[in-house]
Amino acid sequence: MKQMISVNTYKKLGLSFVLVGSLGVSANAICASENYCTDFYIGAGGYYEKIEGNGANINNALGFLSLGGADIFFNRVQFGLDAKIGYGSNSVSGTSLSTLSKDNRLFQIDGIAKLGVNVAGVNSPLFINFLLGYDMAKTNGGVGRDFMIIGAGFDGKIALSEKMKLIYSAGYGYVFNGAYSFGKSYADINEKSHVIMFSLGTQAKVSEHISLYFKGFGKYYNLNASNTANNASMPKSNGWQAGLEAGIAF
Repeated sequence: MKQMISVNTYKKLGLSFVLVGSLGVSANAICASENYCTDFYIGAGGYYEKIEGNGANINNALGFLSLGGADIFFNRVQFGLDAKIGYGSNSVSGTSLSTLSKDNRLFQIDGIAKLGVNVAGVNSPLFINFLLGYDMAKTNGGVGRDFMIIGAGFDGKIALSEKMKLIYSAGYGYVFNGAYSFGKSYADINEKSHVIMFSLGTQAKVSEHISLYFKGFGKYYNLNASNTANNASMPKSNGWQAGLEAGIAF
């Protein structure tokens, strides 16, 4: 019962901050006033992910749509959201996962809400952020996950020329509530699981309020062992994710 409450709770929390963040970022491409602006983007991309432990291997590959941005107040404080919704394939192998389907469909929602302060200039801002994340992957018979993450990070832009900017971000997340799904069963993971996130790219201005961006991104996972469910379990494992994304920024 505790496990079911835990899973349902962070599902609701994850959906809540995704909805709140979507309402919080505006598609308006101009500053509403001297003290309030929005920074919004929409894009698409894909990534590959591999997570390995003793007797357990997970490989995920998918394409996604991305949506996000931030409300910026006084050029100093931001509240924002970065979210990806994707679909692809999940394959599993190893003795710890031998009871599960080997090749599966994968659906994922990955979102990070952030509250930050700009410690640099207006043209080349650097925001130091508090992060709250939701990393959810569902399969039709393989290994999925539900992670709630809390942490800190930074993101910013560096003006390279009048029309070109370098865009970057990095962060650390602690998995404070997490579980794997083995088929339709859930198994909590033990404490002390961690995620490191980063991205690097460029943004080119094509008109007064429209830019094109391209970036690479990745994650590193250090995950503790899980409990057993559906005769399957994940040992202590490490993993990585690498992908590319392109889109339009306003």
